[in-house]
Amino acid sequence: MTIGNIFYNVIIFPLTQLLEFCYQFIYEATNKEGVAVIALSFVVTLCTLPLYMVAEKWSEKERDVQKILKPGIDRIKKAFKGDEQYMILNTFYKQNHYNPIMALRSSLSILIQIPFFIAAYHYLSELGTLKGYSFLFIKDFGSPDATFHIGTFAVNILPIAMTVINCVSGAVYSKGHSIKEKVQIYVFAAIFLIVLYNSPAGLVVYWTMNNILSLVKNIFYKIKNPKKVLYIILCIFALGCILSTFTVLSDVKNSFRKAVFAFGLVLPFIPFAVIKAAKIIDNHFVLLDKDTKVRDRIFYLSALLLALLSGFVIPSMLIQSEPGNYCFVDGYKSPFIFLFTTLFQAIGFFILWPSIFYALFSCKIKKIFSVLFSILIFGAILNTFVFGGSYGPIYPELIFMQPQVFTPSIKNILINAFVLLCSALVLILILEKKYKFIASINIILLLSMSVIGIKNCIITQSDYKRMKEPSFENELEPIFHLSKTGKNVIVIMQDRCFSPFIPYVFDEIPDLSEKFDGFKWYPNTISMGKLTMIGTPGIFGGYDYTPYRMNERAVEEPEKTLQDKHAEALLTLPALFSQNGYKVQVANLPYENYLEQPESGMYTNFRLLELEDSSDTRKNPYTIKYKNHNVIQHNHVLATYSDYWYAKHGMEKDPYISTQIFRNFIWFSFFKMVPPVLRGGIYHRDYWLSYNKWDDSARFVDNYSVIDYLPELTDFYDDNSAKGTLVLLDNEATHEPIILQAPEYEYSKNVTNAGNSILKDNTEFSTMCGIFKRYTEFFDYLKQNGVYDNTRIIVVSDHGMYDSGDNHKGATKVFKTGASLPFSEVNFAATLMVKDFDTHGIMQVEHLNADNTLSGKGKLDMTFMTNADTPYLAAKGLFEEKHPFTGKYLNVSDKNKYSILNNSKAQSTRIRHDKAFSVSASEWFTVHDNIFNKDNWSRLDSQ
Repeated sequence: MTIGNIFYNVIIFPLTQLLEFCYQFIYEATNKEGVAVIALSFVVTLCTLPLYMVAEKWSEKERDVQKILKPGIDRIKKAFKGDEQYMILNTFYKQNHYNPIMALRSSLSILIQIPFFIAAYHYLSELGTLKGYSFLFIKDFGSPDATFHIGTFAVNILPIAMTVINCVSGAVYSKGHSIKEKVQIYVFAAIFLIVLYNSPAGLVVYWTMNNILSLVKNIFYKIKNPKKVLYIILCIFALGCILSTFTVLSDVKNSFRKAVFAFGLVLPFIPFAVIKAAKIIDNHFVLLDKDTKVRDRIFYLSALLLALLSGFVIPSMLIQSEPGNYCFVDGYKSPFIFLFTTLFQAIGFFILWPSIFYALFSCKIKKIFSVLFSILIFGAILNTFVFGGSYGPIYPELIFMQPQVFTPSIKNILINAFVLLCSALVLILILEKKYKFIASINIILLLSMSVIGIKNCIITQSDYKRMKEPSFENELEPIFHLSKTGKNVIVIMQDRCFSPFIPYVFDEIPDLSEKFDGFKWYPNTISMGKLTMIGTPGIFGGYDYTPYRMNERAVEEPEKTLQDKHAEALLTLPALFSQNGYKVQVANLPYENYLEQPESGMYTNFRLLELEDSSDTRKNPYTIKYKNHNVIQHNHVLATYSDYWYAKHGMEKDPYISTQIFRNFIWFSFFKMVPPVLRGGIYHRDYWLSYNKWDDSARFVDNYSVIDYLPELTDFYDDNSAKGTLVLLDNEATHEPIILQAPEYEYSKNVTNAGNSILKDNTEFSTMCGIFKRYTEFFDYLKQNGVYDNTRIIVVSDHGMYDSGDNHKGATKVFKTGASLPFSEVNFAATLMVKDFDTHGIMQVEHLNADNTLSGKGKLDMTFMTNADTPYLAAKGLFEEKHPFTGKYLNVSDKNKYSILNNSKAQSTRIRHDKAFSVSASEWFTVHDNIFNKDNWSRLDSQ
């Protein structure tokens, strides 16, 4: 770790996180990037105001001292020269108890802006959500404003306006000050102009607002009775907050409007509460006023403990529990790089910045800091070790694998609150009477936590030494084994593959029609869910595992949870095929075991259901018998071949995983340190994933590499003992889409040709082109080895695209029925392409007209299909197509009966121990016969 990295993590990173947290909160509440940027400048100004006020007092003190010393300094400089002048000046300073370095105090109010500026520059200049966002006259918040041009030179008005405001603010502030200070202010303004002239407009807007607020602040300091004026402004601002909830904020989230309204009501009373609290503190903890050394010791020991707990103990515990997640990540071999980085970040959060505030403020504030930090560290230790909670396995990026609902029971909330309150009261009593005892306890805790952290590090180091560094020098080893003589079935679930784009893909790459030899495309195909969690079970388990039917089965089979049913769905085809003598190979199916580790055990030790007639009168007319079954080969393919792929193509992988680890480790510590009832506010999945300066290319390659290497990962066997092979593969390249390099549609760091299609700017379209091209290379490989004819191939998607908008250009242009729905039909338009045994011929693809009729001669099979037909299509004609878990036939006579769509949000579908999806009646919809007819779509409750 370099000195620059240490500097950034200790000084800048805490400020960056403050900016990010505030921006994300405001943006999520308002959904307006411009409002979030402007509001962010207000928040930062308010947060730094106490620091600025203290700095200004120090500056004033320095100016007063300079005025007193100036006559003597002038006399000495006039009478003496050279070394003699230097020695006499030093003597003069010592006599007046002054050190020349104290001159920096006059620049303190300017110097404190520098780290905040660096943090804002680092965060806002790389914030992806600002790219392409227009606000007022600014066309793009992610680029310089370029308001007009003089020839080829772009004139950016915002930096110029910012500099003018900065100079006016400096003139007001420096009135009556020395020429040196005035020059200093204008030099800083010029530097900011140069640095920010070609910066993104969003960053310049933020800093311009800071300058406007600084101007207001400087004017405020020059008026009489500033406290009264400040309180009047505070009341006006509070009234503005209240009125804004009925006007400018009328279209934002109701919860946010209520919070702003409540804030406006409370704000005028806050100054009186602060004054009252200050008087109470003045009358208590008097021993801390007298014994300043012990007070300082309590503060610094508490700050050190908070830094040690959040930056060393909690991270080391997590790394020790899952060392494999943090070894050999993105080029970092040892996991300790993440531990050291988090420790430096914690030092910044709990030692550096609190110490700056502590050193600058009065004794009263120092006493508050000492008491507060003592209470914080004891509460954090209790929350971490006593109320740590159980949240299941976690991804390396510090994202929980299982969806979480952070709502503890009332009983647990009360117990936690009671314990924390008691510990705080005990601490307050000790600080009041036996304050020295707290320092001793802190030292004991410091030693104890150091031992815990060191022990974790020793265990981690031992595990790390036993690990073998991944090597990418050897060739790939095949993991899919297809029979040359038997029947093979390959099912590829291509996540979010959007069926209406297929005609445009085939237009763009004309030879696809011939390469997809023998394939049939079913354009009239629907998914019952717009999310993978609810669209997947039907693909692998059939119609009894569609979302509505799974809810109905909660009554029929009350003992089964959603996790049980999801696992059964994924095991349906493996159980059915293995039971009938086929080899089975699966590769990272979606949400295996409902994200409960280890997923491999779900296949190697699953219990195969045998069905027998029974006189049992239950709704399930079968006696259930189980036996161990170990014939399923489970392969981990997601991201397994990425490093090999990059090495073979001479590219470097974007370090997106390590970037998220570096950013989220400290937040995971905060998550564990706060009371359980507040953890939902700390762990916000979108927020924890919000900062990523990399695009989706790394996640794309994690999936793309698997499809690209299908020929290398597949071999063939002559074994008459097996009837053939079933291969199930989930691939999410189309879920992490990027623009690829045409005409081959291959991944490239610098795309110079996106193709000729009207959809060429659409990432999903471009990715589909690339994936379909790689499919054909795999098909050619099968043909060359004589197994194409005896292989059935099904390509199916779990759902369509998400709600169409600027990020999905063209989706609703190619498929929009005009039905009156609270969602876009593109969410549910699923892909289904099937090649059967010994079938040949050009794949027929046709465009839809504006009225959703076919533009060709009707060669396409417009049979109404759903992705829940997949199990039947996979098993068709090979053996009796009976479900191994329900005993029902996989084919259904009336698909309309089962075509009930779920439009719920993701979180309501991922509670693994529930018996049914927690979905309101208004979120169920139906479609029948022809998905292109708007009259066929309706709410379920309107039937």
